[in-house]
Amino acid sequence: MIEINLLPHEIKRKRRKIELPDISFLPVLAGFLGVIIIIHLFVGLMVAMKAKTFKGLERKWQSVLPNKEEADNIKAELTSTRTKIDTIDKLIETRRSWAVRLNDISDSMIPGVWLNKLWLEKRVIIQEASSAKINSGEGAAKAAKEPKKTIIRTLHLNGSVIAGGGEETAVIGKFIRSLKDNKNFMPDFSDIESASIQRTKLKDAEVMDFELICYFK
Repeated sequence: MIEINLLPHEIKRKRRKIELPDISFLPVLAGFLGVIIIIHLFVGLMVAMKAKTFKGLERKWQSVLPNKEEADNIKAELTSTRTKIDTIDKLIETRRSWAVRLNDISDSMIPGVWLNKLWLEKRVIIQEASSAKINSGEGAAKAAKEPKKTIIRTLHLNGSVIAGGGEETAVIGKFIRSLKDNKNFMPDFSDIESASIQRTKLKDAEVMDFELICYFK
């Protein structure tokens, strides 16, 4: 079917023409480049500020570093001094302890006995390792035990006795009893025994030389 529009030309609907605005591309490009430049400058400024802060911290650290090294040296020197003081304190305490022991020995002396010398000894006794059987799921195996070390510390007293009528041995026994009864001396020791007795002459008098062994606990 064919339609014919018989309306006058003036009345006919005029079709709109879409016209695009005349926009120049150059300003848009310039604005975009401007934004890029601003961002670049901002980032560069931030990097420069951070670098300046880092340099300042580095200078501050360099200025503090000598003080830190000096403080470390002082601390090391104080530690060394403290160690020396502790060593001296222990030495003084040891000497004081031996002064007390010598005084206790002097208090335990009885008439007719005198001491010539005393000394300390330290022995290490090593017991031979033994083998023990250990049962396992696969069978019996032998395992060697570690050698057992025993440290024995002793105090030796060497002295002489002058007594008449063959009473020298009895006098030595009384001296040992006097040491054992000394409540200040004996707590450091487990036992006191006579190691040797020998009769000798001192000028025209006969004396009995002896050696006692005091075992430290």
